[in-house]
Amino acid sequence: MSTPAKLSVVLVVRDGENRIVARVEKVIVGLAKLTRDTVEVVVVDDGSRDATPEVLDKLQQECPQVRVVRHSRPRGLEAAGQTGLERATGELVFIQESDTSIRIEDVQRLLELSEDHSVVAARAESKTEPIAAELLRRLRAWGTSADLQMDDAPEGDETSCLQMVRRPHLQRLAGPSGDRIRLQGETLRTASLVN
Repeated sequence: MSTPAKLSVVLVVRDGENRIVARVEKVIVGLAKLTRDTVEVVVVDDGSRDATPEVLDKLQQECPQVRVVRHSRPRGLEAAGQTGLERATGELVFIQESDTSIRIEDVQRLLELSEDHSVVAARAESKTEPIAAELLRRLRAWGTSADLQMDDAPEGDETSCLQMVRRPHLQRLAGPSGDRIRLQGETLRTASLVN
């Protein structure tokens, strides 16, 4: 039996001294439930001006799977994500596209997609929004009291975006025969109720 593939998760942060530890811990705990693969968390500090560097130094000392990379000045989320991709060592690299909390459901969806080895890259985007009235009506028709069990409003109105990149395929795409590989895109929209 071969050694499991190593996963890398890239998290970008700027001025996040009060939230980065919780984000990293959520990723580590969530991935421990989803996979037995070796995981590294690469945190890219995009020129923070608060105590984020000190918080990350302490976190890196406490968690051996955490690696920290710093930009001396803010370069933007995309540049920080690219830095993380370049520094990550995993075969599968997950890149959080925003300075928000990661949704483990998105990681799970992308891990399932990664089982198809022809998938070069994929992206999961989640947005918290109210449950559609049609779904609530159907749940009530089935005899549930779903409308009474819901919170008044979804938590926040932020979008969480996560990319998955398979490193060996990227190397093939960038190689001399890369222009002969056909890429195909597909979009899937889902809604979920979490208990």
